[in-house]
Amino acid sequence: MPLKRIAIVVFIAGGMLVTRPRPGLAGGEVGVAQASVGRGSGTVEGTIFYRHDRKHAWRLSRYYVKSPKIGELAEAVISLSGPSISRSSAGRQPSTVTVDQREMRFVPETVAIRAGDRVRFTNSDSQTHNITVSDPRLQFSDTIANGQSSFEAFSRASGIHRPFALGCKFHCQMQGWVYVFDHAFFKTTGVDGRFRLDSIPPGDYRLDVAQSAGELHASRVVQVKPNQTVKLEIILTPADRSTAE
Repeated sequence: MPLKRIAIVVFIAGGMLVTRPRPGLAGGEVGVAQASVGRGSGTVEGTIFYRHDRKHAWRLSRYYVKSPKIGELAEAVISLSGPSISRSSAGRQPSTVTVDQREMRFVPETVAIRAGDRVRFTNSDSQTHNITVSDPRLQFSDTIANGQSSFEAFSRASGIHRPFALGCKFHCQMQGWVYVFDHAFFKTTGVDGRFRLDSIPPGDYRLDVAQSAGELHASRVVQVKPNQTVKLEIILTPADRSTAE
């Protein structure tokens, strides 16, 4: 696939210092800017977009794309990987996130957590629901009625390419995903498609993007420098739809 070009703009103390193009990875357009921030570590922030293709329609995109014209993509998971990332969890207290079952959907459908964290599943529907994970790495099946809840711990990292898939034995259309990481440099986009990763040690990283509902996967190479912010606009298309690596 041909390389696309990335525009890089460096801002220091509010003024533009240099603008120059450099080659980027294929699979979508990326706009990059760097700006002065705090001391020592760096930041990566940006927005994930989805561009429609009439020949390869994504039937359920209306649930995840805020505006078809702009294309802000919700429930996309962003994660960094690289030798500078610490995977130590010493002294860290596990946290709990909540996934509700509402209007015959998992809400949110996608969550990203650290290894050792728990997910609290609740049921706001009048129907009885089930939460099932059938994976060689983790298996459970909980049935809860309206107003009830269950807790499940995710002790093993899944990484960006193999999240734990959620299902409901009673309602096959319900689907969800739990991404589990062994580090702190990950985010899930909201309805505005935005994300921000702070306190990143300087270095070269691979930034991965996954949106399981759309089977979308893409990656970029980013360089984090001290006291700077890397700003990204990543545009995904049907060409980025593939199975996990």
